[in-house]
Amino acid sequence: MQSKASFMEKTTRDHRKLIITIILVVFGILFGMVSIVNHLNYRTYGLDLGIYSKAIYDYGHLRMNDCTFFLSEPGNLMGDHFDLYLIVFAPLQFLFGQYTLLIVQILSVLFGALGVYRLLKLYTDKELVAIGGMLMLLLQFGVWHALGFDYHSNVVAAMLLPWLLAAIKKKRYWEASLWLIGMIVSKETTPLWIIFVLVALLWDYRKDRKTMLWLGGATLGCIVYLVVVTMVIMPSIGSNTQVLWRYEYMGHGFGEMAKWMIGHPGKVLQNFFTNFTGDADYNGLKLEFAICLLTSGGLLALLKPNYLFMLIPPLGLKMLAKDPNAFWGISYQYNIEICVVVTIAAGLVLSRAMKGRTQNVVTVVALLLTATTLVYTVSNPKTKIRKYQLRVYDSRHWHQKEINSDAAKRMLNKIPSDASVCATTLFTPHLAMRDSIYLFPCGLSYNPEYFLIMDEFFGYYKSDDYDEAAMAKETINDTAKYELLDHDGPLFLLKAKR
Repeated sequence: MQSKASFMEKTTRDHRKLIITIILVVFGILFGMVSIVNHLNYRTYGLDLGIYSKAIYDYGHLRMNDCTFFLSEPGNLMGDHFDLYLIVFAPLQFLFGQYTLLIVQILSVLFGALGVYRLLKLYTDKELVAIGGMLMLLLQFGVWHALGFDYHSNVVAAMLLPWLLAAIKKKRYWEASLWLIGMIVSKETTPLWIIFVLVALLWDYRKDRKTMLWLGGATLGCIVYLVVVTMVIMPSIGSNTQVLWRYEYMGHGFGEMAKWMIGHPGKVLQNFFTNFTGDADYNGLKLEFAICLLTSGGLLALLKPNYLFMLIPPLGLKMLAKDPNAFWGISYQYNIEICVVVTIAAGLVLSRAMKGRTQNVVTVVALLLTATTLVYTVSNPKTKIRKYQLRVYDSRHWHQKEINSDAAKRMLNKIPSDASVCATTLFTPHLAMRDSIYLFPCGLSYNPEYFLIMDEFFGYYKSDDYDEAAMAKETINDTAKYELLDHDGPLFLLKAKR
């Protein structure tokens, strides 16, 4: 009987592994259909995939990145985002080239989903709940929208959270410490989020003195790291102005911002929920996000209130920014930490607060609502989204309609691998693995050899006295300085005359 029971147990375990493997493979393919297909069709950009790919190229060749890619004056990239992941991932470029960070990001999401499964299995023996939690993360709108827009290290960091929580649950404090370090080195704002995560966990472990001590020590360590990085290291190597302008109404620098928030708590709370720009076009973006979050596990997460405390930093960075289109709504990568926390909280509620048939029904309903929300957010939400970067079911996702992709590829192949290049944003991720690559038009000041630009493109640099499209036309028409090598529609390949 014992051998038969063992055989049955092994068979069940093997079936479970097969199911999990199939799920991860299927979603890995789907994520590739979003992320990799976008890159192949020139729907990845200088900011952010281009600059991060250039950074891993530099780190892989044992030099610091100087930000000349996107700034007209050199500066240390670590002063913009203190991201040590890019150094860690740099050697992978020799295997995956320009696809390195996209592959890393996809694999990290799959790893995070497996982590959710492993975490929930510590709380329940119900396979439906554990696999349901894994699927809920894979179906989160925040995950898909992040994968639909380039690469960002906070996506990778967020996917380590379930592994950190599982290590704490198992009282493997050294393992938990390694996961913790692995998260906070991703970005200067991550330690702030993790401080709130650790403080929230004090409630769950209030009767466990040893875990309480570890949580306290880890929180202190995160505070020290946050202060040293943001108030000592980053100011010494850069101004971080590329990020802080979004919150400049609070003050200049982290210190002034903190002082403003402490002095205006009512205004901070109001700004979390209201459109404070005065532009009616942005009405409803925050409400749409809130509804989508609630229907993606948020309703269940409300029953785990200490986990809601974990959401304060990512929600603050999101809702207090003065850039509504990018931040307030359901798009881009700014929802990733929120969606991971909500998924885990919902899974824990299902694991611990529900039993029997109710547990099964609620799990299925939660999954259906999460999937339905995802479909809505890639269809026609109020928030402006890049639709064809996400709609894998639309034929336009699989083709680049704005330019001739074959012509673009032909022009890219004409540029020598060791040449310095200045390019329109959508070509820079394809050119990033070289010593000198610049985003047009700021790269004009570095006198590059080649230009791959579009004469009709709205990029990052447009103001009353600085118009990218106008500067592109001026460059194309300057036959005294530049030789036309190739041309197709709005695409122009130029070479500087020396």
